[in-house]
Amino acid sequence: MSDKKLINPKLKLNALGHSYNDIYFFVIPLLLPLFREQFHINYVQSGLILTAHVALRSIFSLVFGYFGDRYDKRVIIAGGFIFSSVFLGGLIRVNNINTTITFLLLLAIGVSTFHPLAIAIVRENSKPHKRGHYIGIFSAAGSTGLVIASILFGFFVRMWGWKITCFLLALPGYFLAYAYLRSKKSKENNKAQVEKKIKKRYIYLFYISFAFRSLGFWAVLSFLPIYATDYIGLKPEVSAWIISIIFAGELLGTLISSRIIDKNQPLVLLFLTTFITTFLLMGITYITQPLPVILLVGALGIFGGIFFPTITWLTFVGPAHKQSKMFGISLFVEGFAATIAPVLYGLIADQTSLICAYRFAAVPLSISFILYGDYIPKTNYLKQHI
Repeated sequence: MSDKKLINPKLKLNALGHSYNDIYFFVIPLLLPLFREQFHINYVQSGLILTAHVALRSIFSLVFGYFGDRYDKRVIIAGGFIFSSVFLGGLIRVNNINTTITFLLLLAIGVSTFHPLAIAIVRENSKPHKRGHYIGIFSAAGSTGLVIASILFGFFVRMWGWKITCFLLALPGYFLAYAYLRSKKSKENNKAQVEKKIKKRYIYLFYISFAFRSLGFWAVLSFLPIYATDYIGLKPEVSAWIISIIFAGELLGTLISSRIIDKNQPLVLLFLTTFITTFLLMGITYITQPLPVILLVGALGIFGGIFFPTITWLTFVGPAHKQSKMFGISLFVEGFAATIAPVLYGLIADQTSLICAYRFAAVPLSISFILYGDYIPKTNYLKQHI
């Protein structure tokens, strides 16, 4: 039988859900250039919107991570899709900036239900020697959704405006909620032991390193559409297309990662991708020609795509019945750092320039790969029960 036929239907639905949930996840950066033009908000105000959204998402990712280990993951994820669709689609009837921002912030609660629970579902439905492969496919599906959505977003906004675009993007969420409710419940092996014993302090150090990396990388993602309008010269209504470039690169990176991660050490890949990402970020700040910048943005996406599946490491060092909580914590620490990033770098950009803000973002990335380099040899993670 081909590998395609062997894929669990729950994994297929999970991949489809990820491709769609990431559209909700990243809709605010797509909208910010339009808000700046229509409502005349500055970098700091743009950063505050992102900060509040990411803060809510990170807090509720932690909450739903704990709930996911106790209650039916399918129902929680379905509820998240319905909640997100209601508030994203509801923007079509909103006429002021304050209510618009409120709806977008409430959207974060629905978004937060998916990632910690869905990654745990991948773990539950994958054999140990295939986890990295399927988490890579799961990540690739999210990137695919973002590439398609960011391209369509630009076209739809030009034809119908951003309100109707948000309404149209919200509709498929209801069908996905129904699909999750109709899907079969996973057979969880809650009696499974930890597959790789490791000191807890190394897991905590993993979270800290993850947070520093997020603090730097979210500076890039948060302001990338604005960077495209201010420094590359794209119009606000099509600035979302630069998101297509970084996530097209991420799609390629996740496909590469899905092929190699089960045969290599996830933590080594994590260290290398963080190291290279730091220099790619610095390259964007010194090169001004559009084509080289676009290539660098694509490369950032590739190494970001290789990075995400390295979270597979957590599935081998934690018990099955705590997987949602562990992924919830990882998303919380990422979100905590990403909460700080928009306002911090928005303030730097307003006082200096967005280029200077991007250069400052290289500092936490550097700290991250130094921390990774410190504990990778000590974990002695050489085999994964292949």
